Amino acid sequence: MSFLSKLKTVAAGIAVAAMVSTAAAAADQPTVGVVVPTLDAQFWNSYVDFMKKGAGELGVNLVVLNADNKPDQMVKSLEDLVAQKVDGIIFTPYWATAARGLTLAKEADIPVILTDSYPDFSPQSSRFPNYLAFIGPSDEDAGYQMAEALFAKIKPGADGKKVIGVVNGTAGTSVAIDRRKGLEKALKESPDVRVAGEVDGNFVRDTSQTAFESLYQGNPDITGVWAANGGTATGVLAAIKNRGKVPGKDVVVVGMDLNPENVEAVKSGDLLFDIGGHWLQGGFALVMMYDAIKGIPVPADADNVKLKLLPLTQDRVAEFQKDFPGGVPPYDFKQHSRFYNKEAKPAFFEMHYAN
Repeated sequence: MSFLSKLKTVAAGIAVAAMVSTAAAAADQPTVGVVVPTLDAQFWNSYVDFMKKGAGELGVNLVVLNADNKPDQMVKSLEDLVAQKVDGIIFTPYWATAARGLTLAKEADIPVILTDSYPDFSPQSSRFPNYLAFIGPSDEDAGYQMAEALFAKIKPGADGKKVIGVVNGTAGTSVAIDRRKGLEKALKESPDVRVAGEVDGNFVRDTSQTAFESLYQGNPDITGVWAANGGTATGVLAAIKNRGKVPGKDVVVVGMDLNPENVEAVKSGDLLFDIGGHWLQGGFALVMMYDAIKGIPVPADADNVKLKLLPLTQDRVAEFQKDFPGGVPPYDFKQHSRFYNKEAKPAFFEMHYAN
């Protein structure tokens, strides 16, 4: 009898434990499949690199597939992992692919952890007992902090209004929606701010650059830009420079992700504010998945994690680079694994400055 069949005979909480306990029979070196939205974005490369570090420390065979910013490719990648009979799947359900991916995995008795973007249903439910956990950023809070920093910096025009442009992320994703909610909250608190227009940058540099160039050409009174992520911010900065303007002086930009090039942009003054660290979510998810495969279930109180992120301004760049050399905090995967360390604290943590 498959462990998902057994799950139907017990309560939801016990069912999840039964499922992951059965999975303990997996090989000493389990195979975990990972699907990311795109490897054209620096953020997702950092995400994968951290997971690879964890796979090496834990003894995991990691199979990484790239959806290449295509919904059909995301589904195909999930089908490929199911066909390979991987022991676990970690994926980011852009383009409303959560239910489809979880169904494919459920039919094959494969546990799943979702990262970064979440569906409208919770982990560890009777519908998808194989959906062990979600881990991702507190996007609404991040979007709000970005907006606050931007509004405080830009100056009003002759009409008393602070004019901004908005470059959103991939439409329909919880990531883009929640970050935009944070911006909306700040807008309601700041009646002196006017949004000249909004465009979608799809969370990647080139699309964001082209989209903002068009927006800026039609609205030259824009003096601030709320950019939905790191790649978006980089594209916006390039568009501003192509117009012969100076980022940080003529147009103030805020972004998110703490990508290395954006950290440098904050250092130089091109980018006013950045916030991030959530690319660590992939490595945290890997620890959770590894323990689950080894028979140690994800606790119910840790199955829906939204990380508070680390803000960065120019005056804190030196501190950031000292505390997080290369952007990576110290992290011992085995020490955070309850399979290796029975006294381990939760696999995730929030980044903080030392002082």
